[in-house]
Amino acid sequence: MKEKSSVSKNALKVAFYGAAAVVGVLMAVSAVKKRGSAIGSGGKKLIKKARNEIKSKKDRLNMRQKRILSLFDKEEKITNEMISSVIEGVTKRTLRRDMDFLEEKGYVKQIGRTKGSYYMLS
Repeated sequence: MKEKSSVSKNALKVAFYGAAAVVGVLMAVSAVKKRGSAIGSGGKKLIKKARNEIKSKKDRLNMRQKRILSLFDKEEKITNEMISSVIEGVTKRTLRRDMDFLEEKGYVKQIGRTKGSYYMLS
């Protein structure tokens, strides 16, 4: 019989505890909505703080996205090929997601929708 590696067990533990934490936060939010003041003002403040922290993390740029924006220091227009040549070790799909995020947040604007498309600062 093959023995499972400890890496996969650790990964499963991390995923399980992460999911449990999310469920816990959702249950707390649900309880506040249902019971209102049953949790008290301290609990409401903690939940509000957690919501703000989650929201602010979603809006932060990662290092890859910051590096993509720094390409505009040298070039007025950049293409997907230029980005993938500078940022190595990342799939083109991941870079595309980064560009979609930057466009959604208003940092860049995509001109064109085919292979000839490029990005400019908004």
